[in-house]
Order: sequence, then structure tokens, then C-alpha cells
Amino acid sequence: MRPNKSDVLIAFKAISLTDDMSVTEKRVAATLLDHYNRCTGQCDPALNTIATLLGINRRTAIRATGSLERSGYFRIDRHGGKFHRNSYQPIWARFRAWENGWAERRRLAKQFRSAAQNLSPLQGPGCHIGDGGSATQTCSNNQSDLTSAPQQQESQRALSATEVTAVKSLSKQSESGPQYSNAQDRFHGKQSYGEVARIAAERRWNEALTRQLASAPDVFAGVIDAIDSDLSNATTEVEMTRRGRGVEFLLVQLDRRKAFHECGCLR
Repeated sequence: MRPNKSDVLIAFKAISLTDDMSVTEKRVAATLLDHYNRCTGQCDPALNTIATLLGINRRTAIRATGSLERSGYFRIDRHGGKFHRNSYQPIWARFRAWENGWAERRRLAKQFRSAAQNLSPLQGPGCHIGDGGSATQTCSNNQSDLTSAPQQQESQRALSATEVTAVKSLSKQSESGPQYSNAQDRFHGKQSYGEVARIAAERRWNEALTRQLASAPDVFAGVIDAIDSDLSNATTEVEMTRRGRGVEFLLVQLDRRKAFHECGCLR
């Protein structure tokens, strides 16, 4: 079947962006497309030619072409070309399906971006109040009119560091029965440092997701339904190692899953 006018361009685009080809397979696929004759449909470069052009071993070229055939991007007619060489035919429908999936991924990314743009980027005051002195607290858990000293405000902003210090201190206490000043200390005293860090990371990406999609409840509901335990754990791991990047990882993974499911490209 002869390609449409844009099929070759779509094929090169798919080869460049798809994540189901290795680097060598991408190079071999591009070489095959480069040898494709749109007028005659002939595409039968010798394996030695492919290997020489790419500077790879002939066996590597054989493995790469076989992988491209198994993934459905090319059909191989063995000994069907000139001088009994293999003939390679791109499966244009496969490349078009990838293009449809990519378009859907872009649409979802734009939808998430639009939802995020409707939210205020400010998480609090952008400058010091007055001359930078003490000010009345506005937190929901502090309804009094008392002011908080700068040192106290700094300790509140560094809550995670305080938790870490508390856990380390508790781990050094004897097993005879440490004294706890409140329920929060008792809670952290029974957990390891890694458990506390994991709980904090999971809380951070959940709160970030809620803030980002607060103005798009339908999208938020769909995202929540799509999060399974494996994806939740993976997102927490990313947040623990790269603070603030967990929710970004989550949305990209959901975007990729939806796009590949709809185009039928899941491996």
C-alpha cells in the first residue's frame, strides 16, 4: 500500500518520539525509511549496507529489524527484494495510530496546563508585611490576635526539618519507655525515619495535586479514579528523591497510560 502524502513525515516523527524503540532500533528504522521509494514502494537495503551506514555489527542490524517487525512498525518479506535481499514495508497504519495517540497526549497536557493556569500561582504574601516586623497569624489553627516572633515563624516553615530532628532524637532514647510530651510525639516515636519521610512525601504530592486541579473538579475526579497503588507508590518515591516533582511525574504517567490505551499501543 502506497503511503499518503504525510505518512513518511509521521513515520519519522514517531521514530523520533516513541518510547518503544531502542536507540539502535530508531536508527535502523530511520535508515529503512530513507531507502523507501514512494513511487515504486521498493525498500530493500542489504543488511551489510545498513550495518556499514550506521557503524554497527550485521547481527545487530538483524536483531533491530526483527524487533521492528515484532513491534508492528515494518513487515519483512524475506528474500523478496532485488538480489534476494529482504524487502521492508512500513506499516503506515501503525504509524498513524501512534500519531493519533500522540495528539491525544498533547490534548490532555493542554487540558492539565489550562487547569493549572486558572489557579493563583501565589501560595502566600509575596513580600514582607509593613517593615518586616511581627504580624498577626492568619492560620486556621491560630485564631488568636497574638503575634508570632520571626524565630517562631521560621520554625513553622521548617516543620519537616523539625520532624526529622525529633525522629533522630527519639531513636537514641532507651527502650525503657521514653517520655512523650504530646500525641504527635508518640506517633512519630513509633515510626522510622524512612516511614516519616515517606508519609510527608505522600502528603506533599497529594496536596499539590489538589491545589493544581482545584478549579477542574471533573478532571480531578478522573485523575483520582485512575491512580492505583503502584502509581501512588511510584509517585511517592519520586517525591522523596525529587521534592516537588511527584505531581508532575503522576500527571505524565496518567497522560501516557491514557494515550497508549486509546491508540492500542500498550506493550
